[in-house]
Amino acid sequence: MNRKVLKLENLLRFHTICRQLHSLCQRRMLAQWRPVFSAAYAAQTAQLYTRPWQTDALIRTALSQRRLLVTKKEKRSQKSPLPSTKSKKEVEVWLGMTVEELARAMEKDIVSLPSGEKITFLDTPGHAAFSAMRARGARVTDIVILVVAADDGVMKQTVESIQHAKDAHVPIVLAINKCDKAEADPEKVKKELLAYDVVCEDYGGDVQAVHVSALTGENMMGLAEATIALAEMLELKADPTGAVEGTVIESFTDKGRGPVTTAIIQRGTLRKGSILVAGKSWAKVRSMFDENGRAVDEAYPSMPVGIIGWRDLPSAGDEILEVESEPRAREVVDWRKYEQEQEKNKEDLKLIEEKRKEHQEAHRKDREKYGTLHWKERSYIKYKEKRQQQPLKLKEKLERDSNVLPIIVKGDVDGSVEAILNIMDTYDASHECELELVHFGVGDISENDVNLAETFHGVIYGFNVNAGNVIQQLAAKKGVKIKLHKVIYRLIEDLQEELSSRLPCIVEEHPVGEASILATFFITEGKKKVPVAGCRVQKGQIEKQKKFKLIRNGHVIWKGSLISLKHHKDDTSVVKTGMDCGLSLDEEKIEFKVGDAVVCYEEKQVPAKTSWDPGF
Repeated sequence: MNRKVLKLENLLRFHTICRQLHSLCQRRMLAQWRPVFSAAYAAQTAQLYTRPWQTDALIRTALSQRRLLVTKKEKRSQKSPLPSTKSKKEVEVWLGMTVEELARAMEKDIVSLPSGEKITFLDTPGHAAFSAMRARGARVTDIVILVVAADDGVMKQTVESIQHAKDAHVPIVLAINKCDKAEADPEKVKKELLAYDVVCEDYGGDVQAVHVSALTGENMMGLAEATIALAEMLELKADPTGAVEGTVIESFTDKGRGPVTTAIIQRGTLRKGSILVAGKSWAKVRSMFDENGRAVDEAYPSMPVGIIGWRDLPSAGDEILEVESEPRAREVVDWRKYEQEQEKNKEDLKLIEEKRKEHQEAHRKDREKYGTLHWKERSYIKYKEKRQQQPLKLKEKLERDSNVLPIIVKGDVDGSVEAILNIMDTYDASHECELELVHFGVGDISENDVNLAETFHGVIYGFNVNAGNVIQQLAAKKGVKIKLHKVIYRLIEDLQEELSSRLPCIVEEHPVGEASILATFFITEGKKKVPVAGCRVQKGQIEKQKKFKLIRNGHVIWKGSLISLKHHKDDTSVVKTGMDCGLSLDEEKIEFKVGDAVVCYEEKQVPAKTSWDPGF
């Protein structure tokens, strides 16, 4: 989408200009950090290290970048609207765009969507499930550039990003975006932020606010200057010497390269052959690549780099430390695993102690219960209790299993799996259907996943991963569902539907007709006197085969069926609106009163929906 592509290009140029201008001011430059590894991080790193540059070359480069930004915009406006000969075509898309406008831009006819309907764009990083990602980004960065739309104002994700920045004690630069729009109101944004202790300089605070437009590139230089000024005031520096320190931003498994991590170097210079430890994994750096996929030999502070050579896959957010040798790395990893095992043993012992106390308490109650009884009475009571604890029948077991949904989650990277699990942590409908997470991991769906799903009668959910033909055939043979998605929202919606399908249907009452009682009398049938209500149908029609309820003063006092329904003296099965009838109920103890309402209704089974609301 052209509008979004241009926005990304402008942001990338902005980072280049920042680095070059800063080197002119203090002969230091911002590290080459671009947020391309994970779109979920709104924070941006501004760590510095010394590196000489030529002043004339920098001035020429900065001016050429600015001219390129302006001339590209002019070329785009002067571009001839001739049909493209390429198979792929970029079109301009904006918020609030209607279907007709999208169809004209794509030179297509409207086929399936209703006319006049607007298109909604989902802001994936804005959801609460990505809270951990934003928090991790705030901990890694030195300056947070808080981007707020001038036409939308302060959103929930904005408030959460502010809180993460405060928790990490990281300063903020406010970028008020979309100032090129007619409905933009930057002052409203500044006033709304006052409620969250973000006070801009215009209101006597210390937070710089810059009005920008990512679409047109307006005032990007001003945002660069504001960031550089704050970096100079804070004297942000990084030491390119010494042992390497960094943070894992993302991790995934590549078929040809094995475990791969993308990381930010925060101290030292990373080189090929370095021995690294992160979490419970270690690596001998076999190769590295930059944000453009090009191989690099060295990675300096604040530089994003992909690292190949890990023995196991570390988790996103793990701290990277350099050690002197492979034996030392194994020793560190073994010690960390030992500590984790010890912590787990402590938790297990705690649970065992709690269970032991429960059993002791149950034994004490049993002794108090049976202690004074004769042995025959005690044996009889135990026999009855044993009968009640018999194994469930097959039908009862199937009903119990239908209220449990075991799932297996596989994702492309560690951060994606983390976000999905964070959403599942909000599940609060266990009383309807229990959600059981059997296994989760990173990588494509494997045969082991299918076998595990078959054992637990579960469903496999994959996000941005593949399931080969052999795996799909194996799953079909074993009756295992594999559901692949590329949008987290769609995956969660699918999970909601799967949970809803395991709930029993809801019985809903649909009114067919309503009659009011005008008189009451008794008729003799054999030796019994049966109460009869003389009614007039006010709405719909009364059908004898349907179900009925008697309503008095707004309260239902009876539900059931009719014994007889007559029009005058003739038995009938249907009485329509405006006609009089006499009816008697299947409950003789019910007394009719003038003014009561008799409602005829039918019951329909409607599929139930889970009450779980993940928040979007």
